Amino acid sequence: MVLNDDFLEEIGEYCRFGEERVYVLLGIARTKENEEYTSTSEPVIRKIVDEKEELERKIEEMDHAVERFETDFRLYISANARNTMDAFFRLREETDEWLKMKLNGNKGVNKKFKRIDSEFKSVLQKHGCRDDTNFIFDLDDCIEEDADKIENQLKQHTSIKLRQKTPNGFHIVTEAFNFNELETEIEYELKKDGMIFLSYIGE
Repeated sequence: MVLNDDFLEEIGEYCRFGEERVYVLLGIARTKENEEYTSTSEPVIRKIVDEKEELERKIEEMDHAVERFETDFRLYISANARNTMDAFFRLREETDEWLKMKLNGNKGVNKKFKRIDSEFKSVLQKHGCRDDTNFIFDLDDCIEEDADKIENQLKQHTSIKLRQKTPNGFHIVTEAFNFNELETEIEYELKKDGMIFLSYIGE
């Protein structure tokens, strides 16, 4: 794993935990590195982090969990904190629908009740459960000089919260702003509720 103490501290400082605020760690075997999978069959593992002190331990648990796969996993963390109360109410709505389906004879829904913890983690990642509005500017096939350039351009409009190298470029995380005002020739993909790349794990 390529996570040193300084980087762990930086991520810990980035995350703002609270009574109902958590972050989601996501381990995923992307098809880009693992041709045996499709976009719908990529193995995914999620863990919830609810305080800074357990961030390193949860990452280590994730690293250990993916060892059973003979594949390369990428580790991400949610750019925006998730609100557990919002997720709880959304999950209650979904479980009511599952119950209706079960009472109407749909036996396939039984598996959802058996993996309720996994369903809650999925609900947490839904857009309606975010507790922040941070943006990720995803720069693919981008050299460091171009990343520096767009970062300086972004600073004219908003605050930079984090910059992280990715396998193909950079993630630049900013506070929300009117991105239509940004004038740049650097190509980017804007993610309004995305995941920040941290490292490869399980190697």
